[in-house]
Amino acid sequence: MNSITYKLPELGDEHQISGCIQAAADLWELTEGTPASVAEWKQICDPEELRGRILSAEMTLLATGNGLVVGFIAFKRGNHLSLLFVRKEFAGQGIGRELFTRCSVDLDEITVNSSDLAVGFYQRVGFIQTGDRFFNNGIWATPMKWANKHQICSQQR
Repeated sequence: MNSITYKLPELGDEHQISGCIQAAADLWELTEGTPASVAEWKQICDPEELRGRILSAEMTLLATGNGLVVGFIAFKRGNHLSLLFVRKEFAGQGIGRELFTRCSVDLDEITVNSSDLAVGFYQRVGFIQTGDRFFNNGIWATPMKWANKHQICSQQR
């Protein structure tokens, strides 16, 4: 098994992050191939968009193995998980869970609009569905929420 390192992304990582996202899921698996969904996918993967995320004050973290970005997580609006991708060849090794765990420690709750492919993962890390599945920009998503049980317990003491 490869040794995985977790670190904050730096300027210059955006092209590798883009490659990671593209290697994590096939465009046709996540979208219906409509012009709106393809445009949304291209924007998500765009290095300039990712550069903006790196420069923002929002929480981001990446996982690397042998100098290759193998996973990436990014938040918007403080506690909304907007991106979580792990390269397919590294799936099932706990990288997504570790990225999530490292970023969730200080948060009381986290929301996500999960792709159909990721609902099972989010359920396994403790998310629950909070609304009906919806279609936006050619992509299906399920709204979900996670509550930090450790934070809740410590607040009740």
